[in-house]
Amino acid sequence: MAIEYIDKAPTLEEYKEMRRAVNFMVLSDRIASNALNNAFHITTVRDGGRAIGMIRVLSDGSYANFITDVMVIPEYQRRGIGKELMRRTVEYMKSTLEPGETIVLYLMSAIGKEPFYKQFGFRERPNDVWGAGMSQWITRK
Repeated sequence: MAIEYIDKAPTLEEYKEMRRAVNFMVLSDRIASNALNNAFHITTVRDGGRAIGMIRVLSDGSYANFITDVMVIPEYQRRGIGKELMRRTVEYMKSTLEPGETIVLYLMSAIGKEPFYKQFGFRERPNDVWGAGMSQWITRK
């Protein structure tokens, strides 16, 4: 296994194929292209040049940051690739800070995947400090 972690977006087709492989929502080319082009940071995992996983960070360039598209195609899961993507991403985000600065990393976990993110210091919501995370999907008919 010649796994490489590259801080560069996959191609549009690779992104869409990985999303299909992990049963993520199908995106139009326009939406998928914008997702890749407007990300603050992306790491793509490759095996022999083939895109097998990725992670994206969206950011306001300040304190609010959102981790999304944490995915590893099924045949490569359970090999520590997702853990390495998260470890590298958290370290990258720390590297953007000046001494004494603080930012927040948000994410929305799939049901049952919360323990995976807890190992990186993420806390479930609601808890004794924060209310429930909320979201809304909007579709134009």
